[in-house]
Amino acid sequence: MTTAAAFAAVAVGGASGWYAVAQYWIAFLGAGLLLIDSAVQRLPNVLTLHAGAGTLVLLTAAAAAGEPGSLSRAVAVAAAAGALFTAAALGGMGLGDAKLAVSLGALLGWHSWQAALVALVTSYFLGAVVAIGLLVTGRQHRKSHLAFGPFLIIGTLATLVIST
Repeated sequence: MTTAAAFAAVAVGGASGWYAVAQYWIAFLGAGLLLIDSAVQRLPNVLTLHAGAGTLVLLTAAAAAGEPGSLSRAVAVAAAAGALFTAAALGGMGLGDAKLAVSLGALLGWHSWQAALVALVTSYFLGAVVAIGLLVTGRQHRKSHLAFGPFLIIGTLATLVIST
C-alpha cells in the first residue's frame, strides 16, 4: 500500500524518461525506508546507500540522454543536503537521515535548488505538525524521539508532484 501510494505520487508528477525512473527508484526504496524508520527509528545503510548510488546512476543516464535538468546541480544539492544533515546529526538527528538526504537532494537538485528548499521546509513543517499533534494528544512527550525519515520522503515526493 505504501509503495503504491508513492508510485501514484510519482505518476501524478508526470516526469518522464530516466528522471522518472529515478523518482520511482526513490519511491520504491523510500516506501520501505518510511516503514522501517517509523517502526524502529532507524534507516538501514543497505537501503540508504543503494538509494543514493541508484539515484546518481539514473540521473547520470538522464543527463546522457539529454533530459532537461542539471546533473551538476543534482550533485551540488546532494552534497549540500548531506553536509547539512550530517551537521544536524551533531544536534541529535540521525546519520541515516543524512545518508537519505543525499539521494533526495540529488533527485530534487536535478529539478532546481528551489525544489530542494521547498522539500526541506515541507518536511520540517509536516514533522512539526505531527509532533505537535502527538504532544497535544498525549501520545508522546517533549523528550520523545520522532523518526524524521518519513517526513523527508513525503516532503520530497510532495514537492516533486507540485514542481515537475
